[in-house]
Amino acid sequence: MTDTRIILLEGMPSTGKTTNARFMQIQLERNGVSAKWIHEIATPHPLLFYDEAGMTRDEYDGFIRLYPHAATVLNGIAEFKGNNVFIPLIEIQWKYLDTIGEEAYRALLEHNAWNLPLEAYKRFALVKWAGFSEKALENRGEVYIIDGAVFQYQVFIFLLKNRPYGELQNFIDRLIKVIMPLNPRLIFLRRKNAEASIDYLENDRGTPYLDYIWQRDKDQPYYADKPAKAEGFKQFLRDYSNITNLLFDRFPSDKISIDVSDGKWICHEDKILSYLNVNRAQEPDAYPQNGVYFNEATGFEIIVDGLSITDPNGNVRPLYTKSQNEFYVDWIPTILRFENGKIIISGSQTGNRWTETGTVYTKTK
Repeated sequence: MTDTRIILLEGMPSTGKTTNARFMQIQLERNGVSAKWIHEIATPHPLLFYDEAGMTRDEYDGFIRLYPHAATVLNGIAEFKGNNVFIPLIEIQWKYLDTIGEEAYRALLEHNAWNLPLEAYKRFALVKWAGFSEKALENRGEVYIIDGAVFQYQVFIFLLKNRPYGELQNFIDRLIKVIMPLNPRLIFLRRKNAEASIDYLENDRGTPYLDYIWQRDKDQPYYADKPAKAEGFKQFLRDYSNITNLLFDRFPSDKISIDVSDGKWICHEDKILSYLNVNRAQEPDAYPQNGVYFNEATGFEIIVDGLSITDPNGNVRPLYTKSQNEFYVDWIPTILRFENGKIIISGSQTGNRWTETGTVYTKTK
């Protein structure tokens, strides 16, 4: 781990990317390695585009001329990279929708990076990856764990647009070239074949989940000649599997493929630790203060019960000890810090507003 600055986790849905990303972060930090997990739906994401608008500087200036009242907000939250501007749409949803108004917000949605023409997406994405690599090189004390970024997100973008494999491979080659100074390592989680992964996913998340993904993307060119609903998404996953296998074989840096078909997760964790040359460390003996914690501004409530919480959405999530007063939250990159009868949210935030970094919850009972 001396030279590695970035660990990439890839694999089909339900192969354990999220679970093992959290596991690696915990184990690296317990071994004295500062590690930051960037969840595939972290917002804002330093590499990907979830609820984010992308514009050229000229487009942005034109937008401000049309909606001058939005300038103060957007200038404060936008990220400016050369001739490119990135705007976190989710932050506007959470905090500024009333300020900029529905009309300006709808106009911003036209620049949602997920729906941009492919050439515009490529340009914006390369700018993001180059900026991330530059910052990561400067911050040599940190290892970044990133799931679903270099394969999964790119395959979805290109495959849904029915672009040929060669075009996707060329683009990913460019992304990898950008991050090669970070000495990346790739951990590829797979099952014995695509059908095994599809069956596991359907059993794990249910057929309605497969229907939902198809419904979300059904207007994309890929689905023009594919079956409807779950069967259409299953075909997508078969193509996805074939593509990612090719991408893994071509990946030019340090890599390992782990077959998780047998479900022996402790053994797979051991393989990951051995690959990273890290020892399994035991959990420190510490517990948070039980109780109900409330944030008045949002109306959100967190219930703490031993080493688990019930989050504001009603999900029960295990906690893992980071220090005497800090605890990792299962499945997401959020960390709870307990101070003087309060919970302070740290780590990284996702699209769930209760995870917003810096939010304070006060113990009420």
